[in-house]
Amino acid sequence: MQENETVKTTKSLHSMTVLVVDQVDNMRSIISAILTEMGISRVITASHGAQAVQLLSVTSVDLIIAEAQLTKLNGLELLQYVRATEPLAKVPFIMLSSSLEQSAVMQAIEYGVNDYIGKPFSGRILQSRITRALSTQTLKTATNQSTDTKAKSDQLRVLVVDDAPDNIQLISDILKQTYTVKAATSGETALKICLAEPQPDLVLLDIMMPGMDGFEVCRRLKANADTQHIPVIFLTAMNNSDSIVKGLELGAVDYITKPINPPVMQARVKTHCKTVQDQNALRMQLDLLLQNSQLKQEVHSIAKQSPQKITASLFEALEQINALSPNAQEPILVAKKAAEQLSNMLANLAKFSSKSK
Repeated sequence: MQENETVKTTKSLHSMTVLVVDQVDNMRSIISAILTEMGISRVITASHGAQAVQLLSVTSVDLIIAEAQLTKLNGLELLQYVRATEPLAKVPFIMLSSSLEQSAVMQAIEYGVNDYIGKPFSGRILQSRITRALSTQTLKTATNQSTDTKAKSDQLRVLVVDDAPDNIQLISDILKQTYTVKAATSGETALKICLAEPQPDLVLLDIMMPGMDGFEVCRRLKANADTQHIPVIFLTAMNNSDSIVKGLELGAVDYITKPINPPVMQARVKTHCKTVQDQNALRMQLDLLLQNSQLKQEVHSIAKQSPQKITASLFEALEQINALSPNAQEPILVAKKAAEQLSNMLANLAKFSSKSK
């Protein structure tokens, strides 16, 4: 049965059309690559909200993934348009944003967003959220799958990449009391570690290394959907602005010059690890908001049902069982009492739901 369900899911993904809306070319390419890897064969893209609306007017889609901060028509306005347009109203909508302000998230939930993902994110997170949006999984179950950015221990993980073992030892001694420190002496090894679970939360990357230098390692990390979210700090003995600018343009968040100054390194690493922790905390808060929203909808749905009608149906079923099995009278009386209690609970739930609206 499980194998048949897997085949069915693969076929349904293969036949889907997904619209990706983001004003950043590289982000559209990364998301499209993730979708292709999942088995989705048709991906269409738009660079702004108005273009997305134009595409939606002529193309049927099965999923929309859109950045919140769009030009011409922002993500919330695009979401409103989708929910107000009958052929599109039930299409799953995933919103992406580098901002996780609670007011913006709550507004998106009110408008009917299916999921809201904070940037940066890994390819694994996006895949799990897409699966969640396209399936009947509860938010609670999916949240357990999507917390791969959350530290599995209290200590964040720092990867030190340097071809000189002495430098690795020095940096490890500086950081090991606060962080879990891993090391790699080559770019190839560093890339493998970053792809494996648990992933590092921060990479300290030497620029000058034989073979694959730090610039190339950073470029590959930022080009891969599964590693592009990991912040990189360059370690460099080259104190010239061109090298620093090049590193920052490749996606590094900071740089530290050699020889290593322990207080400076501790301060820089602490600053960027705090950002990682804040992002993880925001993601957890976002998941809770989505869970609470779904729970509220489920409560309202249950409360809309008539307690008397539900109880009458249960009594009718119990009478039919009694006619077939006269010896079952005692357990049926117990079941009837439970049905009456259920009716009272549903009535109270209806009162609570009407008050909470």
